[in-house]
Amino acid sequence: MPSPRNDVQPAAQPPRHGASTEDAERLTDSPCSDSGSPHGGRQKSIVSDVSHLAFVALGANLADPLAQLRAAAAALAELPESRLLQLSSLYRTAPVGIRGQPDFINAVAAIETVLDPQQLLDALFVVERRFGRRREFHHAPRTLDLDLLLYDQRVVDSPRLSVPHPRMHLRAFVLAPLLEIAPLCRIPGRGTAAAWLPAVRGQAIQRLAE
Repeated sequence: MPSPRNDVQPAAQPPRHGASTEDAERLTDSPCSDSGSPHGGRQKSIVSDVSHLAFVALGANLADPLAQLRAAAAALAELPESRLLQLSSLYRTAPVGIRGQPDFINAVAAIETVLDPQQLLDALFVVERRFGRRREFHHAPRTLDLDLLLYDQRVVDSPRLSVPHPRMHLRAFVLAPLLEIAPLCRIPGRGTAAAWLPAVRGQAIQRLAE
C-alpha cells in the first residue's frame, strides 16, 4: 500500500475525538482503510491507490466557537470521498495582527481524500458557508474558518489556492495543533514544522482540557 507523501508521524497520545490508534498509525503507514469515521458516522471507502493526506486548520471566534469547532469536525468527517483520520486538541489563541476581536478556538485535522486540492478547497468552502461564514473584509471575525494547509508534499500556486498555506509556519495556532498529531511533519520548501516553533514562541496559545 502506498505511504502518504507528508513524511509525518502520529502523535504519542491517543487520537482525539474517538479515532482509533490504528487511524493514527495511518499517518505514517498508509491512511487507506474502510473503517468508520472517528465521529461514528457512516463508513467510507477510500480508493487506496489514489488517496492523499491533507491537513486542514479550523478556527472560529464567533457564535460559541467551542461548539462551532466540534460541529465543524463532525462536518469534516462527512466530506465527500474523504475520511477524517485525526483531530488535534482544541486551542485558545489570541488573534494575530488583529485588535478588538475575541480569542479564537483552533484545531488541525488530518484528512484522507481522493479529491484533488481544488476540489477539497471547494468542499471546505461548502462547510464554511453552512456554518454562516462571511468574507466581508480581511481578518473579519468568523463563525468558521477552514484553511487547507498541506496536501501530501505538493506545492500549489494558483489564483484560488496556495499550498502549503503561505503563513502556516508563522502561526502558533497552526503549528501547535499540527505538531500534536504529526510531530515530524514537513512543510514543502521550509523544512520541518517543528523548526519554526521558536519563531512563534511569543504568540499566546493555550491547549484546552478535554
